[in-house]
Amino acid sequence: MPPRPPPDTVAVRFVDFAIRAWRTDPQHIEVIAHSTPVGGMRHPVSLRQPRIRPADVEIGFSHSLDRAAEVGRDLTRVLLPEPIYGLLLESLRWAAERPDIGLRLRLCLDDELIDLPWECLYRQELAGPAVPAGFFLADGDVSLVREPPILPLPAGSTDHVQRLLFLGTLFDDPHTPDQWLVHEEFRLLGERTAALARRVAFEFVATTDSAGVEARLATPIDIFHYAGHVEADNDDAHFLQCARFDGVVEFAEASPQPAPWTRARVLAPRLKAAGTRLAVFNACNSGSWNFVRPFMQAALPTFIGVQGSVSNAAALVFSAALYGALAAGLSVDEAVTQARLAVLELALQDPADMPADRRRVQISANDWLRFMIYMPTGDAVLFPRPERGSEQGQARRRRSGQLETLYATLARLNDSEQAQVVSEIYRSRVLILGRFDAAHKPTLDALGAALEAHPRHYRKHLFDYEPPAGRNLTEWVRAHALMSRFVIADISDPNSVPHELASVVPTSPSVPIVPIIREGARDYSMFRDLRAYPWVLPTVTYRNDDDLRARLEADIIGPAEARLAAWKPA
Repeated sequence: MPPRPPPDTVAVRFVDFAIRAWRTDPQHIEVIAHSTPVGGMRHPVSLRQPRIRPADVEIGFSHSLDRAAEVGRDLTRVLLPEPIYGLLLESLRWAAERPDIGLRLRLCLDDELIDLPWECLYRQELAGPAVPAGFFLADGDVSLVREPPILPLPAGSTDHVQRLLFLGTLFDDPHTPDQWLVHEEFRLLGERTAALARRVAFEFVATTDSAGVEARLATPIDIFHYAGHVEADNDDAHFLQCARFDGVVEFAEASPQPAPWTRARVLAPRLKAAGTRLAVFNACNSGSWNFVRPFMQAALPTFIGVQGSVSNAAALVFSAALYGALAAGLSVDEAVTQARLAVLELALQDPADMPADRRRVQISANDWLRFMIYMPTGDAVLFPRPERGSEQGQARRRRSGQLETLYATLARLNDSEQAQVVSEIYRSRVLILGRFDAAHKPTLDALGAALEAHPRHYRKHLFDYEPPAGRNLTEWVRAHALMSRFVIADISDPNSVPHELASVVPTSPSVPIVPIIREGARDYSMFRDLRAYPWVLPTVTYRNDDDLRARLEADIIGPAEARLAAWKPA
């Protein structure tokens, strides 16, 4: 097993799980996972699937998360039939064991399928009401992009000052010209990327300044950002140069003669000529294939757009989080994932069923799923930065937890000896998570002592110590959880446990999780999402230490061992 690089220079690498899908006749499509971390298929799966109408997968602003999950389950059956779904679960487990690896779902689709909301893909094994954790993209280590990797890798680290051109569409209303808050979006962009002030030159130009835009498009542009509105109903897809609102729901072009560069077919080759490597269109309908196609034909390395309509609040949060992550030197995969989850967090703070007059922001429960990546390049780090500083290392340490002591031991063993060591650890170890303060530590110690006194001779493992230097505790917990027979998590007055469980549960179906809680305590709000996973067992409520010991066999060990006996690898 090769040694791991120092934490400050660990490069996060996303590995493709590549799927191709295409229609063969009006009633059938074929799907194949031709390249995955755990192997590929030689022959496609043929599915009976009539044409999918846009109305069948529509997810409106007022729709709940249940609607997105309903669409996601339907699309999962289309794109991830067996054996593809089994390969995906196996690949997720493979990636989960490697903290410096992410899994990228790369979709290569025909024109009919490419516009469908694949970002909503939902786990087949989760029944019942929708929960955010059921969506594959709620996993921070999973990305989804469209288009095959046909372009060469971009250039390496550079010190030259890069240019970001930000175009914003204003309204023809003199009283409220900035109804889409494009100036605020530009301000937040600069605020979140302050560390890049000497490396990136930011410039805002209103689209109504035709001469100004024309002049900038004739100069080098590394990053292009547009905020406004896109119309993509036909092949002449375009964005609005000056907006007009009809007072109800429709936006229209107020300029009598919009500039040619508002057309995607005109702008795309100009951005290519300007050397643009990332184009972000933070605008409704900008992810539609009618609008994106010219940019892919022009061989733009990365394009980020929006599927359907998105709220102003979501667009602002997404943009700020995206550029904040890119400024730290993270990959596009990581940056978009973090930005999506930032929008989800905002939506959860203001649920869609809350009365409008009590909500701090107007945001859809599904806005986080509307952002799309088109990336015809194999490398997601389009703006690599020199490794002299520590910013990249700090941004990535959360992913760098490793079993270093175990690696040092295994490195001296041959393959069969390694497997024997791992099997022995798995056979007896029980990981205990909880809060290790004076009020809770005695209970966890008593639980550990009872486990070690059990006839099965379990070995307790409590994280009541600091992780190795430079290692993140959450990743350390995650790695050890994968090496445990089962996990007991005390969710009474939790501190770090919610974050630890969120990193362990989604990709660990072979590890039963037994939550316990002291009588009178309440579980945390997001725990109900994790209860949807079958390997999260019923919560055990205990009165005191003696009561917990009395319940150990029937309520904790028995259900965990039964789950292990029943579980079969995919």
